[in-house]
Amino acid sequence: GEIQVQKSPAEFFAENQAIAGFDNPGKSLYTSLRELVENGLDAAESINQLPEIDIELKEYTMHEFNVWRGDSPTRQVDPELYSKKKGRKSMGKKPAADNGGQEDGANDEKNKRRKAPQEAYFLLSVKDNGCGMAHQAIPNLLGRVLSGSKYGVRQTRGKFGLGSKMALIWSKKSTGMPIEITSSHRPEGGPPGKSISYCKLDIDIYENEPRILKQTRRNNHENWVGTQVQVMISGNWTTYRSRILQYLMQLAIITPYSQFTFQYKNESDPKRNMQVRYDRRSEQMPPPAQTVKHHPSSVNNLIIQQLIQQTKTNTMAKFLSKELSAVSAAMAKK
Repeated sequence: GEIQVQKSPAEFFAENQAIAGFDNPGKSLYTSLRELVENGLDAAESINQLPEIDIELKEYTMHEFNVWRGDSPTRQVDPELYSKKKGRKSMGKKPAADNGGQEDGANDEKNKRRKAPQEAYFLLSVKDNGCGMAHQAIPNLLGRVLSGSKYGVRQTRGKFGLGSKMALIWSKKSTGMPIEITSSHRPEGGPPGKSISYCKLDIDIYENEPRILKQTRRNNHENWVGTQVQVMISGNWTTYRSRILQYLMQLAIITPYSQFTFQYKNESDPKRNMQVRYDRRSEQMPPPAQTVKHHPSSVNNLIIQQLIQQTKTNTMAKFLSKELSAVSAAMAKK
């Protein structure tokens, strides 16, 4: 008979990654960058700090990626296993007449131009000047799916605690490499943290739990505040280059109080390197979004039950006026 199986949230989203915008390598690269950038914006805005976001994207070929992670190059014992064999249609065709190799050379150039862009490996690093993360909170904030600080009724860029975790899951699926976080925490209105935390983090997909590979602290002599997240993922820069640059341009337009620096580096072809910078055009930031109460027209039985369990009031009139918005004490008595 059929066997009933339960899946963790991390396992579910790893198998259904298109739900979170990780449809293909190109879009996964774009979504990973976008999620980390917007996390940096939220972190800076939460302490009323003018955001400064530095993004670095390094592209590696498969050979360069293997060298980067410390793997020695392997020798192909049977090269035919790695070569593309011709289909049956090509069998039985007469060999082309000898024309001095001119036609073959033209066909090779044509094939090069028509060759589809191949996916590569990218080291994505995003650094912000936001509030940072407390040392003991880093594993759960970045290594446990559906764990976040934005639940509630308020306007936010994200809510479900999914974006940065999906970047880690995509890294685990595409390269097998952990995510690295460097952070110095400063609460709202407080001084810079005395220490800088470093965490190398993996995730247990089946248990939805963080796996801490390394976590250390060092003194914060430079009084730095913020977070830097570094992740190695596969992607496709060629097909999503214009979309990434357009996203950064549009983000700079709608957040004129932010500063963005984007660097793209190609390890095998430095001529393709590029840098884009969007300077801050305003010193005025919008007030932070505030958590509001549920409106009576938007609640259902589950929300009412949750509010009743959490309330400290002891009468129905006080409950309606304290736990719901737009309900005055006079209206509650009616």
